[in-house]
Amino acid sequence: MPDPSGPQPDPGASMKARLRKRARAITLAYAAFAGLWIYFSDAVLAAIVPDAETLVRMSVYKGLAFVAVTSLLLFVVVSRAFRRIEEGYTTVKERERERRALQLEAERVGRLYAALSAVNQAIVRTSEGSALLQHVCDALVDHGGFRTAWVGWRDPVTERIDPAAIAGYDEGYFEAIDIFADDRPEGLGPTGLAFRSGEPYVCNDVSADPSTRLWREEAEKRNYRGCGSFPIRVGGTVSGVLSVYSDDTGFFRSREVELLVEVARDISVALDALTREASRKETEEAARRERRFSDAMTESMPGILYLYTAEGKFLRWNHRFEEVSGYSGSEIARMHPIDFFAPEHRPLLAERIGEVFQTGTAFVEASFLSKDGSTTPYLFTGRAVHFEGRECLVGIGIDVSGKKQAEEKRRAAERALRDLNRTLEQKVADRTEELRTALVRAESADRLKSAFLATMSHELRTPLNSIIGFTGIVLQELAGPLTGEQRKQLVMVQGSARHLLELIKDVLDLSKIEAGQLEIRREAFDVAQVVEQAAETVRPLAEAKGLRLDVSIASDLGTAHGDPRRTHQILLNLLNNGIKFTDEGHVSLNAERENGSVTVRIADTGIGIKPEDLDLLFQPFRQVDSELTRQHEGTGLGLAICRRLATLMGGEISVESAWREGSEFSVTLPLDNGA
Repeated sequence: MPDPSGPQPDPGASMKARLRKRARAITLAYAAFAGLWIYFSDAVLAAIVPDAETLVRMSVYKGLAFVAVTSLLLFVVVSRAFRRIEEGYTTVKERERERRALQLEAERVGRLYAALSAVNQAIVRTSEGSALLQHVCDALVDHGGFRTAWVGWRDPVTERIDPAAIAGYDEGYFEAIDIFADDRPEGLGPTGLAFRSGEPYVCNDVSADPSTRLWREEAEKRNYRGCGSFPIRVGGTVSGVLSVYSDDTGFFRSREVELLVEVARDISVALDALTREASRKETEEAARRERRFSDAMTESMPGILYLYTAEGKFLRWNHRFEEVSGYSGSEIARMHPIDFFAPEHRPLLAERIGEVFQTGTAFVEASFLSKDGSTTPYLFTGRAVHFEGRECLVGIGIDVSGKKQAEEKRRAAERALRDLNRTLEQKVADRTEELRTALVRAESADRLKSAFLATMSHELRTPLNSIIGFTGIVLQELAGPLTGEQRKQLVMVQGSARHLLELIKDVLDLSKIEAGQLEIRREAFDVAQVVEQAAETVRPLAEAKGLRLDVSIASDLGTAHGDPRRTHQILLNLLNNGIKFTDEGHVSLNAERENGSVTVRIADTGIGIKPEDLDLLFQPFRQVDSELTRQHEGTGLGLAICRRLATLMGGEISVESAWREGSEFSVTLPLDNGA
């Protein structure tokens, strides 16, 4: 290919030289012909025409004939000359067009070479995949002369090809179009075809290529005249596409395509290298984390840890080993394992070490000898392991001096116990009598306490009802208008009074139960009616929180034997609890007959209860100690009262719960014998 930057031949100068040469030849030929014609024609006429008048007339004819012949010759010569000139001019124009095309081709290729060089530099400098793709797009626009360059990456879930990097002029192009990697219509464009085929797709005229039909309008708005898409592989699989747009038709010729294929290949190689490097770093980091974990585990051992070869050479030990032994690390490295024991214990240690390498494991209890001569009883364990190509022993030593002391204390306690047993019977009898007397006093005091609480709770209800009533009158503005702040404060007072009243009611009920003063009616009642009333009472609360309340009541419940008001109280409390501790989902109520009883199950999808907190549920004044439950008001009396009421009616309450999944309370009451 000629170098467009070097001196170029001038086709016009060559044509001028040829024309001058032909002009000289024609002039010489004409002069020779005219001279010969004039000289010989006059001599011939004089010889054949004796008459002077006829000779003059013939001379005129001869001149006319000369003019005609020379004119004809001149016409032929000039015609051929002009035809040659036209042919030469056409040739010059064609050669000029070819020269300009070659020059344009050279410029395009030169820009692509510059872009390829910039891409290779980015590959060398960049250690992160997304940054590399952006550098590639920038290089193709800045150096390659493309209007837009982008890299699309396939989303394996949606099959959409989304831009991972964009450079150049796009003005919202990628927000206005959809490109996919499958065979839907949006996947039949240049990018989608290149992705699925794994081969470059080149479009040299956007307005005429069928593959650009869906995107043609948006492309022409941005003066995209030609485009090329080139697949990018990662690990041998097509994962993305490099696409470039030109503002000229016919841009993508064989050389340009070859260079862009090379760019896509270089990107693929670079991404594979980055993937391998990332995998290597991840593996190294995992190894470092494993080593740090191993070191942390080694140093966190409560006893001493050691690893040595079958020849007795220490390879690893923890810092505790150095602290207990009093030796430095360099000293331990030169010592043998049995050097840390008194001479009388060394044969036993050597025997146990040999046992480890023969059977795989062993243990021994012996005194560990420190550098200062002190000894400490230790339990040593050993296990055979294969480490760095050698058979080794890894083991742990646990200080058992505390165990020895505990054993001595146990023996002393056994001796004291034997002495105590001799006088125990009399002491038990005396103590039993004391406890019986104390129990009578405690029961009396408990009844007095319960009676006092019942009386005080009853007395407190009257002023609280007055506070609630008068607050309501003021809130209705019967005594005059209120400011916003006054209304806010009065609402808070009214809410607090109602909350305190509910607390007093619960305390009163519990006190009456404990004092044996709560009356439970024994009558037959329609279970379905009571259950339905309880559900309808709380339905507005559930709807206010956006919860679904599902109610299922069997048609064959029949009649239960007990107190309908207290049954309603139990169900209302359990439903309120379910709604209070459920923020989303539903609360369900299911009532059915089971084994001569009626069972009502109330389930929710709320916060649930931890297994260790289940025992606290039915204890008075106790709440599950959870941040979630602390966000809700409550005294911890409701469930305790419910269980005691159910027990008084001959029934029971049970609960099943899963933390953060929900709870299910079951109430079982006896059916009337005549039902």
